[in-house]
Amino acid sequence: MTKISKFLFPLLLAMLVISISGCTEPTATVEPPTAEPVVENTPIPTLAVLSEPEIQNNCLECHTDKERLIDNAKPILEVVSENEGAG
Repeated sequence: MTKISKFLFPLLLAMLVISISGCTEPTATVEPPTAEPVVENTPIPTLAVLSEPEIQNNCLECHTDKERLIDNAKPILEVVSENEGAG
């Protein structure tokens, strides 16, 4: 026999055995019976309701007051264009 046939025959035989073993039905495992959990009537604890502090929204007051808007506005800066002038 040649070297290839010495290697090829066991390889094909192993592939055949593996493929045939995949066709067998799986064995069923028997689970032991489990006891049903006992539900006890325990009182449900009541949670205290925490009141959240009122959130003050000062945005509306600030943005609707015209004088406050003018006072807080950034001053308008005059931008000198670099494209004009002697060059």
